Amino acid sequence: MVVLLVVAHYATKWLPAGFASMSEGQLNAWHLAIGPAILLLMLLRLAWRLTHHTPPPPSNLTAPLQLLSRTTHWLFYALLVVLPVLGWIAASGYGANVTLLRLVPLPALVGQDKSLAESVGSVHGALAWTLLVVIALHVSGALYHALVKQDGVMQRMVPGNG
Repeated sequence: MVVLLVVAHYATKWLPAGFASMSEGQLNAWHLAIGPAILLLMLLRLAWRLTHHTPPPPSNLTAPLQLLSRTTHWLFYALLVVLPVLGWIAASGYGANVTLLRLVPLPALVGQDKSLAESVGSVHGALAWTLLVVIALHVSGALYHALVKQDGVMQRMVPGNG
């Protein structure tokens, strides 16, 4: 579910105004509505991850690859929590309305402050690009394990196969 929300989230910024008869303002409203949903799901997922064990890595996975895997996964958690919070702060600074899926209005996290909004928005944008790099790294690793090593790592991602 988070993956679909992340794809939709990026789409709201990359699709041209007029896509599906939506104005730039409507696309931005969806951007500000999907972010909190990602935040909520990631906080729930993080709580689950911290209270449930993951299967051990395959015995033939080298220590550097284990470290890269753990780092990538924790970067996902960090970025997918920090990015929506920064976006919410920036939107609040601009005086924009943030909602949860356009259903539940959320409070502003800071007062209107265009300078703060621009600064936080710049960090938000840079981290959004960083997330794309982490996604590419993750997909590359998954393809490497599935197609080159064929070591069963992909099966670990399926619930109940631990």
